[in-house]
Amino acid sequence: MESIGQKLSSAREALGFSIEQIARETNIAKSYLTALEQEDFNTFPGETYLLGFLRNYSEYLSLDPEEMVTLYRNMKIQEQPSPMEELLVIRKPVPRAVVIIIIAAVVLALGAVGYFYVYPNYIEGRVPAAPKPAAAETAEPEAPAQKVTVKDTYEFADEVIEKRFRKNDGISVKLKDQSYLVVISNISDTVTFIHPRGETSMKAGDEALIDLDGDGAADIRMLLRSLDSSNNSIVLHVDRFVQPSGAAKTDTAAADEDHEPVIPAVTEENTGRAGVPSRIVKTAVVREAARTEPFTLNIVFRGYCLLRYESAESGRQERYFRRGETFRLDVNSEVKLWASNAGSISGKINGADIDLGGSGEVSSSVIRWIYNKDSLKYELQIIPMY
Repeated sequence: MESIGQKLSSAREALGFSIEQIARETNIAKSYLTALEQEDFNTFPGETYLLGFLRNYSEYLSLDPEEMVTLYRNMKIQEQPSPMEELLVIRKPVPRAVVIIIIAAVVLALGAVGYFYVYPNYIEGRVPAAPKPAAAETAEPEAPAQKVTVKDTYEFADEVIEKRFRKNDGISVKLKDQSYLVVISNISDTVTFIHPRGETSMKAGDEALIDLDGDGAADIRMLLRSLDSSNNSIVLHVDRFVQPSGAAKTDTAAADEDHEPVIPAVTEENTGRAGVPSRIVKTAVVREAARTEPFTLNIVFRGYCLLRYESAESGRQERYFRRGETFRLDVNSEVKLWASNAGSISGKINGADIDLGGSGEVSSSVIRWIYNKDSLKYELQIIPMY
């Protein structure tokens, strides 16, 4: 039977991928990918990170992630043999008289405690109060997976921060009641960020979404505006990745002549907002119709891309696609899309081309019917989410 490392390396070589290519596309450090193939599990800062990277790498190579995790756990069990010498020791039974003496001593001890302490307090009404729970300690920022030196830490308290940072600076991001630390560990032609889920490398102009708490959803968006390796400094824009709240459903019932159709307003509450003018994207109209009607979304992938989508019919789903793969989704009224590389997507809705973004861009949008009061028609619009 093939080992974990053999399965990973064989699958990668069969697909013709290099370690460097996979590191770029999955944001998993090359050292971690190499360690998985060489089964050097001591390289990882903890088993949680090891299992996470193993699942992601296996899914990228079209291997069953759970099967690979099970293989890893079975291997760990085999590496810890049972102490046969202890199992073979014949233990002599405890004499019955000794057992009786021990039980009698325990009963007498409990009786003495009840007589001299519990009973007097009960009679006089002095029942001891339950101990107060210890005060909760202030949560410290969760440290990055790797040990790194942190010089200065900046609290990310607002929705957006844009400033110049230097090597070994840290950004503390609070999510719910837990703080997470993102550290700038290296600045050269690329910048390396260390965070609790691993590391992310970026070049000037790159944009990245970071999942800090490991729930599968991006928490912050980072845009590397510029870098100066001569003095180890960068200009970094960071904002919170706003997940759109559930939008109200459209009432598609026919309206009479005296009443307009009930259509939910498109507001910042359900699509987020852009505080930077360069990030504002205009709404696009795909088609017009006298009434709302189902539509079909077809996508052809020109490169590697993570696609997340959500509709009333499918619920929330996500998966990785490779070049040449296709995707089809039938939608009644609305679908939300998120793509890690919009330039790798060629999309159509009922045969009409749609544009979701350029190469390397992270795209998030909602496609829904909106009633236009001026034209008295419904418009199927692509509305950006921030």
